[in-house]
Amino acid sequence: MDLDRHPLAHLRRHNHWSGEDLARLLRDQARRRGLRSGIDRNRIWLWETGRATPTEESQLLLADVLGVPTAAIEQLRWPDWLPAFEQSAPFSPSGSRAALREVQITRMDRRSFLVLSSSALIEVAADWARIEPRHLSQALDGQHVDEELLTWLEQRSGELRTLAAGPHPQVCTLIDAHLNIAIDLITQGRHPSAAGRRLHAVAADLAHCAAWLRFDADRHADAQRHWQAAVHAAHQAGNRDLAAVALSDLAYQATWLSRPADAIRVLEHARSRTRTAAARALLDVRRARACAVLQDHQGTQRALTSAETELDRIHPNDTPPVISWMSVADVNADAGRCWLDLGDPGRARAAIDSGLGELDPRRSRTKAVFLTYRAEGSLHNRDASATAAAARAALDTALDSGATRCIDLASALIRRLDNRTEQPMIELRDYARERLAA
Repeated sequence: MDLDRHPLAHLRRHNHWSGEDLARLLRDQARRRGLRSGIDRNRIWLWETGRATPTEESQLLLADVLGVPTAAIEQLRWPDWLPAFEQSAPFSPSGSRAALREVQITRMDRRSFLVLSSSALIEVAADWARIEPRHLSQALDGQHVDEELLTWLEQRSGELRTLAAGPHPQVCTLIDAHLNIAIDLITQGRHPSAAGRRLHAVAADLAHCAAWLRFDADRHADAQRHWQAAVHAAHQAGNRDLAAVALSDLAYQATWLSRPADAIRVLEHARSRTRTAAARALLDVRRARACAVLQDHQGTQRALTSAETELDRIHPNDTPPVISWMSVADVNADAGRCWLDLGDPGRARAAIDSGLGELDPRRSRTKAVFLTYRAEGSLHNRDASATAAAARAALDTALDSGATRCIDLASALIRRLDNRTEQPMIELRDYARERLAA
């Protein structure tokens, strides 16, 4: 096997480990387990060149070092369980087709293992910020795409986006089916450049929806692939705002998974080419969130002020559908989350309450997240009754939405209250056990 392509070699270089460094880490882990190991750098080299396969014991040691659940070893063969990173595709017609085909590949999703490293994630954003969309080729091998089919796909895309906002478990399958059709037409069809741009716009919209559904299901690697595909397709369609929004979603995911510094760098590139105030407002709010996690008070305040300024400039007529939901409710509630992170629960509570009061009631997943923020704010204020009431509402809303990410967020907050002896907290724990067991 090619040394440069083996995932273990890639992981080792990514962590700046020499062969001897990794061998020493494995021997240390063996000692902690009460075992003896003779792993040396030559053994590592044999694994990376495919001349030998690690024993089951060695793979368990390696999983410990890499922080990989042992279940992954059982489910996936060596070396497929290694959380190696993929490389980003170039922003060219062929590169974008490759990124789109990636989401058609059926694979076991390893949930929290991201496919893009920090450098690769930022490279996607930087490449997009540098490159202007190119015209698609006048013809691709395959069949002609007629106007009737193209119009039908565009209409269905809009309808599916609307359905994706609600608690409709079947919508993910429908979106995947239509996305596969669009990708097949792009990669196999023959059409003029105008039709090609429309097809890419459909693919971008559907990939973006599919990514959010996977993110809400805690399928992070799969979500990342779909967001990257959305950036590529939007780029080929010439839709800067959709590409920027998809990049901002990648940044939001990075913050959610404790990589806020990556998020800020991605957002810097993404904002450089936005066209509408709504898109800039969203990117500013997400930058504020990342700054708050990093305890950057000034950066948070600047980003929130900019978001409010852009919000005042929004005109519904020039706001693309992908960002039409952006409102003062989102700015306020996310600002509240920022103040919580920065240790100002009083200011946070007022902002979160304002955001919840103005939120579109159909946005159940967003409401569940905001209610969890309210509960955390009440916890900071040592208000047991308010904390229990908000946490119960958050759990109910999350369960009704069916979004694993929201359920996990509310459940994690409730687990933090296990040592609390106030009556409202005891009743909350009993209620949560019943609801989660149902």
